[in-house]
Amino acid sequence: MQLICYCESVVKKIKRKADRPISVGDKIVEKIKTRAYKRIGEVLFIRDGKVPKVEILELNRHDLSPLKSTDLQKNKTFSLPISHCKHLNMLRYQEKKRFKMGDVIQRNSNGRVRFGTIVGFVHPEGLYSESYEKGHNGKDLLECVEISGRSGLPRKLDADGNPKVFIAEPEKCKHCEILPMDRNGGVRIKNYWEIKNS
Repeated sequence: MQLICYCESVVKKIKRKADRPISVGDKIVEKIKTRAYKRIGEVLFIRDGKVPKVEILELNRHDLSPLKSTDLQKNKTFSLPISHCKHLNMLRYQEKKRFKMGDVIQRNSNGRVRFGTIVGFVHPEGLYSESYEKGHNGKDLLECVEISGRSGLPRKLDADGNPKVFIAEPEKCKHCEILPMDRNGGVRIKNYWEIKNS
């Protein structure tokens, strides 16, 4: 019964979004191909009439920057009947959170969960990693010092008293949410026991 209610709720939300009218400032994609691809853009204004039309600033489909006309002086625009427009799915344009030095991560591999703090980046082929200057490129491996997820996130030590270090593949890692110190304990990883037992 709960599953049915949840599914109905999701369907209603999707339908509400689809039914939302097009307005000035909305990012849209044309429903019907006019060229080799569907154009996307931002609605500049709406013309009323028997067939309402929208004037649209054409955007680059990769980064949503305005496209220029051939003389590079003016932005490209186009018009469409409002019925030929639909809202652009903005989820694909939301920048994924990138790994950076000092981040606390969890690595899941072969059913084992390890927690660590990123202390470096390692190029898969042993070359110099540009992730230090330009930010993580999504491919470089993550060099981490292993930590405990509770009691202030202390470093784990090996038999010689040195910090345990491990290398992690970025696709097997997730950022951890850190809870601050309060009456329930010191700095710790949110949902630590749920993660460990999953």
